[in-house]
Amino acid sequence: MKPSLEHPLATIPHDPRKSWSYMGMLALLLLLGLVLVAQNGLEGQWGAVFMLIVIPGLAMFMIGGELRLKGPIVIIAEDGLLDRRKGPEGEAWGDIQEASIKRRVLNRGIRIELTNGERYDIDCSLLKARPQDIMKLIQEAAQRALSDERADRSEAAPRPS
Repeated sequence: MKPSLEHPLATIPHDPRKSWSYMGMLALLLLLGLVLVAQNGLEGQWGAVFMLIVIPGLAMFMIGGELRLKGPIVIIAEDGLLDRRKGPEGEAWGDIQEASIKRRVLNRGIRIELTNGERYDIDCSLLKARPQDIMKLIQEAAQRALSDERADRSEAAPRPS
């Protein structure tokens, strides 16, 4: 069952300071690569072209795609979790088996493992919240959903008379 996400508990948008500083740095690398090619030509410069033009250009394209999403990027609701970069459908709390913080140097985020064996990552590098803050919100919302589910089961269970 897919969550409706009608009652958000938390919404996390992009952090414009991070996004534009990344874009500025990548644009500077791209400009440096173009100047290098203009001065020396392409003769023997394929490594520099790749490192200073191709990689920053692709990264700018990827960040630009994320910046086009208006509104919150990650939505944590009573009935599930949605990362809008992954698509319009979220995951219900019952479908999430585990969430853990990724502890890599350049790749900050949260790994979500689903009950069907699939995994996906929530990249936090351009968001306004740290992975620890988002993880705390996820844990609180999942705990609340689990306690609500247990309360619903206990109300539905027949009572001995």
